[in-house]
Amino acid sequence: MDRLEALYSALEHEADTQRQQRDTERQARAALESENARLRDALAQLEQQATSAATADADAHQRALAEAERALAAERHEREQLAEQLAAARQTLQEQQAQLSAVNEALLARDAQLRELAEQAEQASAPQPSTNAESGLAAQQEAQAERLASERLNVSQPAAAAQSEAPQAQQASQPESAPSPHALLKQWYKRYPDTFFKGHTRPLKIGIHIELLENEPWDDKLVRRALAGYVHLPRYLKAVRAGTQRVDLSGQSVGAVTEDEARHARQQLDELTRQQKAREEQATDQRISHKLSELMTKHRP
Repeated sequence: MDRLEALYSALEHEADTQRQQRDTERQARAALESENARLRDALAQLEQQATSAATADADAHQRALAEAERALAAERHEREQLAEQLAAARQTLQEQQAQLSAVNEALLARDAQLRELAEQAEQASAPQPSTNAESGLAAQQEAQAERLASERLNVSQPAAAAQSEAPQAQQASQPESAPSPHALLKQWYKRYPDTFFKGHTRPLKIGIHIELLENEPWDDKLVRRALAGYVHLPRYLKAVRAGTQRVDLSGQSVGAVTEDEARHARQQLDELTRQQKAREEQATDQRISHKLSELMTKHRP
């Protein structure tokens, strides 16, 4: 009996020990599951943070790329504007050069006309028999010469000053018996037949007076006056048409007439026509006045 009790006690003790082990294992398993759950939550948080960081980096990259594209577009637009401004500046420079050339030709023409009027005034003022009408015409020519000189001075003082400064070496080497501008122009008709025309006229090269000064023994003033007498001819002004080729002293083409130059030539031609018509009307009025004066003198009691 005692042995059974002892065996029963031993079995109960063994059963209690196993129950305690099972409880311990159950607690350990519960703790392990809890730790696994915590680790899963931490891993999910890390994955969420990584996703957020990747999204933020992508957005930042997109923003940086967009800003770079905007900066590139702005720089391209600025370059286009600069190119347009440069083209406009070049066009303005060409127009100013054409206007300067037209003013230079106008000054040359004014010089020639002033010279002719001065010579006519000198001839009219020489002591010789003259009627009242001729005296009035001489006085009118002198007044017109003074007006043209005043207008020429007002057109461009710097241009007039530049034209009045002739090279001293050429002045020193000029012969004493210099021809008149008209006589010098007649010489050029023979000396440069491919440049100066009496029939079919072609526009001259811009700055051809420089070549003439290099080839002619005369000073700048005489060359410019003779040249002005040619470029101020109506047939020359009619020949200055847009697109027409200009010629140098050897007759070679050296560029075309621009629209501005052709328009200025037409204006000069219109002005010459108007002045010629006014002179003819003035001369007619003077002749009529002279004849009326003679008739009144003849029939005066």
